Amino acid sequence: MLKTPESNDESIGNPSAKDSDDAMALILQQAGKSADEVAALSTLDDADRSAESQFSGEAPTITALFGKGKAREFFAGDFAPSANVAKVMGECLEFLMQRKKENTLCNHEKMLFREDIITGLAERGFFGLAIPEQYGGSGAKLGDLGPLLRALTFVHPDLAVMFEVHNFLGPVTPILDFGTDEQKEYFLPKMAKGELLGSFALTEPGVGADPSKLSMTARLEGDHYIVSGVKWPITNVIYGGVCILIVKLEGHDLKPGRDSGMIVFEVPKSDNANFAMKRNDLTAFDYLWNARFRLTDCKIPKSSLLGPPGRGLAQAFSSLAKGRGGIGVNSAAKTFKLLAHVILDPELEGAESKAHGDAPNGGGWTSFRSTFGKPIGAAPRIQTWIGRATAHGLAARVLGDLCFRLAANGVRDETQGMIAKVYATKCLLQTAINCYQIQGGRSVHTDEKRKFTRMKAAGATDPSADKSPTGHNASMPDHAIENYIGENMHEFTIATVYEGPNPVLSDVGAPNAMTRNIRGKYLEPIGIAEVEGKFGFMPKAKFGAFIAKSMVGSVFGSCDMSGVQNRFEEKDTYVRKAMKRNRVLGRRILMIIAKYQKSFMDQSFLLGDEGGVFDQLCHNLASLCFALSMEKRDPEYLKVAAALDLEASIRLNGQESSPYLQKLWAEIGQLMMDRDSTLHKDLIADIDVQPIPLDPRFIDRFI
Repeated sequence: MLKTPESNDESIGNPSAKDSDDAMALILQQAGKSADEVAALSTLDDADRSAESQFSGEAPTITALFGKGKAREFFAGDFAPSANVAKVMGECLEFLMQRKKENTLCNHEKMLFREDIITGLAERGFFGLAIPEQYGGSGAKLGDLGPLLRALTFVHPDLAVMFEVHNFLGPVTPILDFGTDEQKEYFLPKMAKGELLGSFALTEPGVGADPSKLSMTARLEGDHYIVSGVKWPITNVIYGGVCILIVKLEGHDLKPGRDSGMIVFEVPKSDNANFAMKRNDLTAFDYLWNARFRLTDCKIPKSSLLGPPGRGLAQAFSSLAKGRGGIGVNSAAKTFKLLAHVILDPELEGAESKAHGDAPNGGGWTSFRSTFGKPIGAAPRIQTWIGRATAHGLAARVLGDLCFRLAANGVRDETQGMIAKVYATKCLLQTAINCYQIQGGRSVHTDEKRKFTRMKAAGATDPSADKSPTGHNASMPDHAIENYIGENMHEFTIATVYEGPNPVLSDVGAPNAMTRNIRGKYLEPIGIAEVEGKFGFMPKAKFGAFIAKSMVGSVFGSCDMSGVQNRFEEKDTYVRKAMKRNRVLGRRILMIIAKYQKSFMDQSFLLGDEGGVFDQLCHNLASLCFALSMEKRDPEYLKVAAALDLEASIRLNGQESSPYLQKLWAEIGQLMMDRDSTLHKDLIADIDVQPIPLDPRFIDRFI
């Protein structure tokens, strides 16, 4: 943490202080921030800067905003795993799909995946995919894992979360990035074999979005840390596993706020006097072990510290940067699964399922539900909802893949990672709400198959007991109603919260990331000069020159298209327009900084979400990355590119939609409901879906 007004360090009260580490604190003080605000914001800023130093290369999003960005830096890359990685992925997915078909994937009594599923995955190399071969893994690159996460989401979304937490958040990524040779040789082979399932413990009660308030302490005594505190909630923290702890270090003579540490902790196999854990009862991720635990004077070897003392938060932030891509690709997969559930029909095929001659031929609820004499899928509003979800889902998938590629290449583009997460999860949530409305009142019906399966697993199956629908011992109905959409609303909603709530990322994290370099180079020297009682002519002149140069460059600069693959006229047009819009947004950021100066970070409504610069940048990067991902002039995908481009332009002008954009979305929606279209075949045709809840064609089954 940077120094606070209450610090005993004399330099903080000395107007001649020029310690660059304290510039952020000085500026915040001048802006009227309280001591607590200074402490929190300074801590996070220091951690962010430290995290950036652990990566190489410039963040392409920032370069495109304020410099001569290259379009090719936003290409998500091609899926090209090694033969061995592809083999492991294929065998794991084949195993999982077969067990899902047999209905032997989950232990419904324990609300976990069956033990033989975990064992089978371990035998096939699932847990070692992202671990280098020298430690017994397959050595998969981050950029090759997006398609696997999408496939895992379709099999069971909790499988994808398990894989993400084990590999991207911790402990695999932190140990690889910051561990000693001894730590790597000890932990990674066990993790590759599936002997140690990994988890990552940053959050605490009341400490989620603001990790500067960590309360778990690790006091150094001799060759051990004495650790005390609570972590809650933590996914995958199972007995006998391994967990990355982010703690406040004591005994290292570190400055307050710069005293965080990262410790790798072998979780005991049972509760004891120093460790107690209780599983959380969640409405999302409910087949994962998610728990809260307390350490009380727990002895952990000093050799368990990952990286240098004082860098725990910085190292945690670098791991988070690699994990947000997973949220993007998972959310995109769930978006398409939602669409499949309202468009596809798992029981009837072809013309039999069409209630009207003008119905979409997808065959599902959108085809035969009648509204005012027409199938609901023929309604322009429904077509618009489906088309928008399709366009946003495709862009979200590419943004997630780009996040992986950048991290795999050692580039930390924090802004892009937040965009990938926020854009994808907002798309998923909006799609869930719309599909809920399309399905109508059926969405609130219990998923009876899930309910009675769990009751049976728990032993409530006495055939002579009460068989009423509400009876505790009721048995499975002959035709159990399933309900993917309504039953999983928590799953769709929670995506907007984990790894940083969307409002925090949009209104605090992203503005901080977008402006950090400018603050460090220009605003901090101005702030220090003013603290010293000077006008600061030179630093202000340099800032003015930078603004002028950026303005000129954004107006007259050209787009660097070198290295862009598979070029054709429309693709080039959309890419150039998006790169130009980036520079416009860069100008807006500079104008906000120039106008508000030391208090500009308070202008979240201008820099953040809901029409702010970050919101506009999300839509623009979605348009740019999707355009770059196109390999050929397919008319249907070009329609998606046109809609994303138009939406980005409209957002730049402070609007959310237009009649022509609505028309484009409706046309895309029509294509998604047409099983003969490319989009339908590519995106949803092969997705397994549940029957329509209370299907009116088979009402005799339910009454």
